[in-house]
Amino acid sequence: MTAVAATTPENALLETPQMVKAPAAETLVKVARKYSVSPIRQLREAMMLSLGKSRLYLNEYYSTGVFDPDLSWEEKKQYVGMRSSWSLNEWLSPSPLNGALNFVSDKVMYTSLIRQLGFRTTETQAIFSNNRRSGNIPALATQGELRRFLTEQALFPLFGKPQSYSGSFGSALLDRIEDGQVVLGNGQRVDLDAFCAEIEREYGEGYLFQTALQQHPDITAMIGNAVGTLRVVTVREETMPHVLYALWKIPSPRAMSDNFWQSGSMIAPLDKETGTVGRCRIGTGPDATDIEQHPVSGVTFEGFRIPHWEEACRMASEAHALFPEFGVIGWDVCITPDGPALIECNDNPFHSLYQLAFRRGIRNPEIMPTLTKVAAHSKKLMDEKKARIKSRKKMQSTGKSS
Repeated sequence: MTAVAATTPENALLETPQMVKAPAAETLVKVARKYSVSPIRQLREAMMLSLGKSRLYLNEYYSTGVFDPDLSWEEKKQYVGMRSSWSLNEWLSPSPLNGALNFVSDKVMYTSLIRQLGFRTTETQAIFSNNRRSGNIPALATQGELRRFLTEQALFPLFGKPQSYSGSFGSALLDRIEDGQVVLGNGQRVDLDAFCAEIEREYGEGYLFQTALQQHPDITAMIGNAVGTLRVVTVREETMPHVLYALWKIPSPRAMSDNFWQSGSMIAPLDKETGTVGRCRIGTGPDATDIEQHPVSGVTFEGFRIPHWEEACRMASEAHALFPEFGVIGWDVCITPDGPALIECNDNPFHSLYQLAFRRGIRNPEIMPTLTKVAAHSKKLMDEKKARIKSRKKMQSTGKSS
């Protein structure tokens, strides 16, 4: 699925992609011809993988590249779809255990907390909302107030995003206001009043304007000004959380954000010990190809080492320790000139990104032992919590009857 930045003043924000449909017959034929996998075999494998632990939708069978005949059947079964990815995270972080679930998914509260605790992150300059206030953060309730903020108070560049959505849906990079227009990060210009109307119409319940972070000059020289965040996934066993895996989401040259579902975006695995970039990939399914150099800068991806890597891993692990009840958390990290900054906290990290970047299923023999330990510790915490609740109820019952 792809999303394209709108070219009309009435629609400046990144649109939510349409629901994924089953792949067309052309995809089935393309796989048959390119990989010598018969249509009957494709459909049989897809049906079998839609069950069990994989639970791949038909479109996921193709987008993840599981049709590749070089993969053994055991390797194919290690892949997970969106449904199984959620179940895996629920196994690692049981919902009844996570009292802070709503807090970490609240972009305003999460950012404010980690800033207060000394973690580097972005700053929320204002919030547009028809029903919410957030302390000393400026609240904008009307189009007029939003217009005044953008023309008189905002410090550019700004990154705008909805309060309650993920995946960069509804986001926009604002470079400046000029001649009654909003100049976006991709060079597009939209009418300021139309932009304000769109915010109120589409995201009146909550829309954040945050200071757009500047990334490290070595990274900018490679991929351009649009921030390409690192997805650093941390897990908690019995002691301090640590990094499970990491990858790099590299934005399309014309994009304002780095989500892989946008056409032209790239993704690359990272060595979690050194921060060294592996082989980069562009596209999905039968159209996926390796890409050695950035299409604009010409700089080679593979072998590049992410600046401030050790600090990025340490920061993500320490931030996870703020919420030890979570077995797994996915962090979006921006590498700035001064070091790493935590952009967002994902309590339900989408492991398909791992599978696309590393070209193997998340349930592989190297990762599963760690996940099993995480799940076992979560079960222990759950049992202890249930025991405490039972004991308190017993004490209350005894107290009432005496």
